[in-house]
Amino acid sequence: MVSLDLPPRGTLAPNSDVDPLKYYYLPVVGRIFRARIDVGLGLLDGRFRRLLEVGFGSGLLLPTLARIADAVDGVDLTSEPGPVREALGRLGTEVGELKQGDVCALPFPDARFDGVVAFSILEHLRPAQLDAALGEVHRVLTPGGRFLVGCPAVHKGMNLAFAAIGFRGIDEHHFSSIHDVLGAAAGRFVVEKRATLPRAVPLGWAPYNAVLLRRA
Repeated sequence: MVSLDLPPRGTLAPNSDVDPLKYYYLPVVGRIFRARIDVGLGLLDGRFRRLLEVGFGSGLLLPTLARIADAVDGVDLTSEPGPVREALGRLGTEVGELKQGDVCALPFPDARFDGVVAFSILEHLRPAQLDAALGEVHRVLTPGGRFLVGCPAVHKGMNLAFAAIGFRGIDEHHFSSIHDVLGAAAGRFVVEKRATLPRAVPLGWAPYNAVLLRRA
């Protein structure tokens, strides 16, 4: 089973004031942050020819993805590719193309990837943006390619939980739930697997939700 290979503390740098990188290394909260990634990664199996991470941020997940793919690329709205590539190089992780770009207009050709991964990205999109993003991911995937999505719950209880760890006003940043994602995916993707953290809580109400989609 695939799980997060957390780089040593201090080897990566946050890409913004709201980058959650520091939380992965905290004693208690860090376990939760790592577990939410693992609940999604646990849905993956096999090896990929070329993977894309949408929202690579500090590069935290790229070493793990590089272990399960022949090549891994990344796109991020704000991260500077150069420093991330240099930091990953010091960790011994080779990556392909790292680009600045928007998930609603991915800077990659059609059918380039057989896998796309997006953790904690799509909840930031409004409905029209979400539809465009799912269309773009569909475009860059090969037929039968898989799309792993991880999303926190989007409801008042979860907003309070975010406020408790320092993310106040999260309702001004989170607009789409995992069910909104599945609605936008309908007709383009088929649901292969789903998982929640914790496991017993229904999809959408769980603090974190993951779905593995297959390009139709």
